[in-house]
Amino acid sequence: MAEEKKKEVHGTGSLSADALEAEDVLSGAEPWESWETKLVVGSFIVAFIILLIGLFIVPTSIINAGG
Repeated sequence: MAEEKKKEVHGTGSLSADALEAEDVLSGAEPWESWETKLVVGSFIVAFIILLIGLFIVPTSIINAGG
């Protein structure tokens, strides 16, 4: 019965785990280029630096506001 349901769901556009396989999702993917890798790594570095700045500013602003 479960196999019959899986066959019915396949190809209907559903995003359930029963309908999609990893090969189906990645079949039309373009190759990853080096500039895209640099962009992603650079974005993570900038986000980490902003996080560190925020972790420094927020506690000091709370301490200064209280006194």
